[in-house]
Amino acid sequence: MKLLLHEDSIVAMRAMNGTKRLMRADKDFFDPQKESLVKVYSKTKHNVVKLGLITLYFDFIKEFSASELKRIKTLTLKWVEESDDWMILAQGLKLLEKLAKIDPTIRREVIAVAKKLQKDSRKAVATKAKKVLSGL
Repeated sequence: MKLLLHEDSIVAMRAMNGTKRLMRADKDFFDPQKESLVKVYSKTKHNVVKLGLITLYFDFIKEFSASELKRIKTLTLKWVEESDDWMILAQGLKLLEKLAKIDPTIRREVIAVAKKLQKDSRKAVATKAKKVLSGL
């Protein structure tokens, strides 16, 4: 798990790929690491790790506490605002949409982000943003 914070992005990417496989295959591996996914490994500088975390947050959304979900929302909004990576933008929107359905109080923030991204030049990002807007 510590390799998720490794300086080398290739090492961090491979660690994230292995982490996702392990967590999806064995919930007993996920449970003790859940908190660190939100508090520790979210401090990564690598987009590939952020993308992996977004997918894990999405896949295991029901396993997180209300306070962890609040932190996940904050992280995802920050990453989407700061990133130009189309995969982080598209997957981040997907996660934010799911979070907004769980907690309608964040709906306004998610709509604002989606409105901004619906004009993105990349089809995957613009399409996802439009889908989020029509779904909320």
